[in-house]
Amino acid sequence: MKIALPRKKQGLEKTGKKKADNVIITAALPYANGPVHIGHLLEYVQADIYTRFLKLIGKEALYICASDMHGTPVEVNARKAGQDPEKFALEFWKQHQQDFKAFLIEFDNYYRTHSPENKQLAEYFYSELKKKGYIYRKRIRIIYCPSCARSLPDRYVRGTCPYCTTQDQYGDVCEQCSSVLKGIDLINPKCTLCGRPPIQKESEHYFFRLSAFSGKLKKWMNDPDSGLQDEMRNSLQEWMGKRLEDWCISRDAPYFGFEIPGSREETGATKYFYVWLDAPIGYISSTQNYCLKKKKGQWQDYWLNGKVQHFIGKDISYFHFLFWPAMLLAVGIPLPKLTVHGFVTVNGQKMSKTRGTFFTAKDFLKLYPAEALRFYYASHLDRTIQDIDLNFEDFKAFNNNVLMGNLGNFCYRVLSFAEKNYGAIRKVDKNVRKEQEVEELIAEIQRNYQAHDFKSAVRNILAVADLGNAYFQQAEPWKNPEKTAGIVGWGVNLARNLGIIASPILPSFSRKISQALGEQSLAGKDLAFTWKGKIKGITHLVEKIEKIPASQTFPLRMMVGKIFDVKDHPNADTLYVLQVELGTEIGKKQVVAGLKNYFTSSSLKNRKAIFCVNMRPATIRGQKSEAMILVADDGENASLLDAEKSAVGEEAAFEGMENSRKEVTFDEFKKLLLVAEQGLVWFEGKKLVTPAEAVRVHGVKDVGRIY
Repeated sequence: MKIALPRKKQGLEKTGKKKADNVIITAALPYANGPVHIGHLLEYVQADIYTRFLKLIGKEALYICASDMHGTPVEVNARKAGQDPEKFALEFWKQHQQDFKAFLIEFDNYYRTHSPENKQLAEYFYSELKKKGYIYRKRIRIIYCPSCARSLPDRYVRGTCPYCTTQDQYGDVCEQCSSVLKGIDLINPKCTLCGRPPIQKESEHYFFRLSAFSGKLKKWMNDPDSGLQDEMRNSLQEWMGKRLEDWCISRDAPYFGFEIPGSREETGATKYFYVWLDAPIGYISSTQNYCLKKKKGQWQDYWLNGKVQHFIGKDISYFHFLFWPAMLLAVGIPLPKLTVHGFVTVNGQKMSKTRGTFFTAKDFLKLYPAEALRFYYASHLDRTIQDIDLNFEDFKAFNNNVLMGNLGNFCYRVLSFAEKNYGAIRKVDKNVRKEQEVEELIAEIQRNYQAHDFKSAVRNILAVADLGNAYFQQAEPWKNPEKTAGIVGWGVNLARNLGIIASPILPSFSRKISQALGEQSLAGKDLAFTWKGKIKGITHLVEKIEKIPASQTFPLRMMVGKIFDVKDHPNADTLYVLQVELGTEIGKKQVVAGLKNYFTSSSLKNRKAIFCVNMRPATIRGQKSEAMILVADDGENASLLDAEKSAVGEEAAFEGMENSRKEVTFDEFKKLLLVAEQGLVWFEGKKLVTPAEAVRVHGVKDVGRIY
């Protein structure tokens, strides 16, 4: 396949097309390492709404995306699955497209980063950066895990942030204080693959001179035309207040990605492009793939002469506001506009499998309609970078009372009344005052869409629907359908206009209205109060939500604790006195445990295990016990409940259940039948997990009781 690249001697060349002709919209490339979940969907819905709006008003807009197939997580998880990394990632690439389509997210091109286009463009960027003196090599210390016999990228090391002392942070960015880190910076680092402490080694790597772009990035940051959100401008000022460090763009084998040309000759070892070098280039390579498939020009027509709008989450803002712009500046590509959104929480908390609030796209659709989520997300989205809470009580009420009870009710009511009583609209009354009111609201809705203020767009769409409901109710056409035919005709036109202006958010809803009016597709130019014609049968526009997920409560509050000291009980031969760290909320606790017959004190020290922390404190043979360690016992052998990959203080819970915080007695605990089967812990068919892993037991027979 021949890929169109810029001419090397003359550099990037513009094609002469007008700048306003072409608009590229992108959302971040989802990682081909797992299914799409409802947190991911926020961004893709956001970008889809904006793209649909631009197309509605006649812009030549392309929604471009791809699955990010490279990096250590793909390589490691493919190996665990016994698959080739490319084949492993391709399965998720296919699944991603199915999930997005199910939520009415319509890409003009959805590609993948492991592609010939992306390889050639990554190598082009690299060669240009190298030719201009922005690439150099140096020896650095890296994190290496002797147990896994491999170097560890930053996301495969967790430890304590050296700046704010928050525990269990990855080695790239601290989620608490947003400090940019390296794996070697972490205090008490642990390998996320095996849970053991790694070591440091030296390795030669390639660096991009990010520091050389401080001046240009500051100028961009302070340019009013850059369109930066206030929160992001503040973050940039903070980042730029520190010295920008050059960026390591290479990784050691094993790594699934593109080999850096000449790396074996230059360093004596194969080096690969770090995933964050070729991943954003995937925006361009997906554009180029579109051009090749559609035989419509080249990627330069869009990236040099058009406008580019990125939608991203705040967790990847550092890469998109520093590394990516610097790379684009280095090769002479105009900088894109960026809109950053917050995270999605569920019922006020981080999504959690243990609480039953983690939903993949597929699982969510088994319970709720896609447009209900699109409408809910849109009603919360503007250009502020605040987290959006998917509160299921609010979600149900908003769907049933607002989307269905207001917007859906008016459109269905007027269309079904017209179809039943007239069959066709032949008369439309003129209502200058109300038409002017509607036109002003629609103009404001268009401004809302353009400004990415979908929250206000929803509010104003509902204001139009309110006007229609009041108009229809006041006219009471059911009392005299013949005399009110023109009034109903005006109401049908209002429903038609609502279908048009709501279509970026509710494409299926709007399509049903178009089909009822015998129209294939409608655009912004079709907004009017002059439509006449036959009305076909109208189907229900909005699906009612009957139930919301309810999680059961489990009596115990279980947490991951680390045993940091073990002593013999002074008054009992079979008991130990353990000192346990249970995280910042609970702190350190003393636990008396009858483990001497099964474990030596040295085998317990520094082990992580699961503890019940809402057990009523007791004094056992003169020693206070403030929590209880959980142990699987088959009558011959015993096993701690293992959670070595989990952070101290993380909760363990049975899937779909919430832990109680109410104090329990030992007698109440004994009534619970917790069992060990196939190396896992179960309660009534539900598996015990932490946010990081399934809790395991070792060396005990199945159906061993948990005490």
